[in-house]
Parts: sequence; structure tokens; C-alpha cells
Amino acid sequence: MRTQIESGVIIIYFKGYYFIYYIYVAAISYLNIYLTDIGITPGRLGFMNSIAKMLAFIILPFWGILADYFGTTRKIIQIVLTGMIITLLSFLFAEQYLAIFIIYIFFIIFDSPVVSLTDSLLLSSLKENGQNYGKYRVYGSLSYMLFVTPFGYILEKTGNEKFFQIGAFILLLSFFLLFKIPEAADVRVSRITDFKILLHNKELFHFLVFVFFIQAPLMANFTYFPVFFKEHGGGETLYGFAMLLAAGSELLIFQNSDLIFERFKIKKILLLSSAAFALRWFLVASFPLPAVLILTQLFHSITYALFHTTAVNYISRIAGGRFQATGQNLYAATISISSVFSSLTGGFVYDRLGGSTLYLMGSIISITAGLTYYLKNNSSEKGCREN
Repeated sequence: MRTQIESGVIIIYFKGYYFIYYIYVAAISYLNIYLTDIGITPGRLGFMNSIAKMLAFIILPFWGILADYFGTTRKIIQIVLTGMIITLLSFLFAEQYLAIFIIYIFFIIFDSPVVSLTDSLLLSSLKENGQNYGKYRVYGSLSYMLFVTPFGYILEKTGNEKFFQIGAFILLLSFFLLFKIPEAADVRVSRITDFKILLHNKELFHFLVFVFFIQAPLMANFTYFPVFFKEHGGGETLYGFAMLLAAGSELLIFQNSDLIFERFKIKKILLLSSAAFALRWFLVASFPLPAVLILTQLFHSITYALFHTTAVNYISRIAGGRFQATGQNLYAATISISSVFSSLTGGFVYDRLGGSTLYLMGSIISITAGLTYYLKNNSSEKGCREN
């Protein structure tokens, strides 16, 4: 019997939502360039990001708990999209640093849970077919790839503030499209105390610790790469092209993620992704030339895309059906606190030692985290066999 997600109409709406929402992601990728253009230093930018992500980290799990307890994942997404639209447009009226800082905090709080809640909504609908997640997420990468370079050209010619209006309009389209997507009401948690189960899940805890360390250099990259790229001779158009390559490289991974999971163990996939992260950051640190920096974006496929699709599926499996939204938001919260750490330390390192040193440190952290987690899993599996 066909499940609801297998309905052709619902499939189109899910894929359409990912496609439209990631047009917004393409536009907002220029936010840090805008902030530095109006005089905010990398150090201040890192401080802003760290405070905002710290507050988002505290609030993120509660978005998931509300979604799982009331069975209202779609409605929660619509609430945060509304908050994002309001804060985006508020940037247009802010001139003082304090006002920009406050708006930025609220923007990050609303922005942070969207992807994890959307992934939870999709996975709840896919049920046992969660390995097909990448076939939906690929439409987000496709739209990002198609729009990030044109946005760079438009903003370079007309002014970076234009992406606030563009982003708000696209979020409004996403908001209305969600009405066509079914609610994941069948995964509702009956009691608040049931969430204690996740707190005692050691497998989930160990994985989230690994996520914290592997994501720290990536979050630093998302914050400082636009600044680093511009410092070494790249403009908005070239930056947009770099983002195009990154998004294009994701397509193959997301589209074929189900085949990857069938052929390889998760621990080996995560080790490969960690090694690729280490190599990527090493190349950025060692060869800070626009051409090289652009080409390193091809690693986005086996770093970000491979890691993310593996993590989303793995957490879906170990968190269980009832805790889809909470599990995915704990993953997002871990990334958020990792971003706080990387923003605080990254801003300090960038201002005093330079971007190349920051990326070299990221390379060391990535390979160390990958090997440690891989060896830990091997040790656990060996212990289970002996028992």
C-alpha cells in the first residue's frame, strides 16, 4: 500500500518547498559581506554570531519538543518563517551597531530551526524510506546552485541591502507552500517526561559530541569564508560562482545517498567525510588564491553534503519515530553551540593570526575528531562481539 509521501502531489510539494526555501539560502549567504561592508569587523561579526547562536542553542530543543509533543511541526515552521520575514525587513531600518546586533540575534533564533524541522517533517512522512531523504534535499542544492551566482551579480551592481527584500519575498512563498504539505501528526509524544529517553541515549550523545568538533571548522568557514575570500581578491560575483560550485557538487551526493548507505557502513562514511574536511581546510590555508579557493568548494560534496545526509539519517534511526523533531533539533542545537565556539575563537584567531591559521587549525580538528570517533566505534563493536 502506498504511503502518503508516495503520493505524486505530496512529493512535488516537498521538493518544491526545498527548491524555493534554498533560493532564500542563496540570497542570505551574502549577509556577512553586507555586514562587513557597513563596517562590522570580523571580530565583531564573530561576537554577534556567537551570542546569537548561544541563544539559539538554548531555544532550539524547545522548538523540537513543541513540534513532537503537539504534533505541529508544520505550524512551528510557519511561525519561525514569519519571525524571519519580520527580522529580515527590520535590517533595512537599522543603522546603529546595537540595533543591528539585536535584530541579528532574533533573526538567528528564528532561522536556526527551519532546516531541522523541515527535515523532521520529511523524515516523519518518509518513515522507513528515510534513506531517500537526499532525493528531496537535492532540490535545495539545485536551487541554491541556480540562484547564488545571479544574486552575487545583482547585489554587486545594485547594493547588498537588496537581498533583504528578496529573502523576505521567498520566505513568504515558502510559508504559503507549507499549507500543501501534510502535518506529521502521527508521531506525537504523549507525555513530556518521555523526552528523558533521549537524555539517556549514549549512542546519540557520543555522536553529538563528534558533530560538535567536526562542525566547528565548517561553521567558522560559513562565517569567515566570505571575508577571507574578499581579502584575497575575490568579489561578490566570484564568491557567487564559488557557492555555485559548492551547491553543484552536492547534487551527486544527495541524489545517490540511498546507494551510498546501502554499500558502506556509516562509520566509514563519517571517516571519509572527516578526512575530506581536513584536506579541504588544509588547501584553503595553504593556497589562499581566488582560483584555489573556488576549486576547494568542490569538496563541499564529500564534506558538508555527505556528512549532513548521513547525520540526518543516523539521528532519525537512533532517536526513533516519536522524537524526530527533537532529535533533529538536538543535532541543530549541537551545530549551533559549535558555531558559538567557532565564532568566538575564530574571530580571535582571525583578527590576530589571520584566516590561514584559522583554517589550518580546522584541518587538525577535523582529522582528529574523525579518527577518534571511528576508533571509538570500532572499540564499541569489538566489545559487543566479545560479550
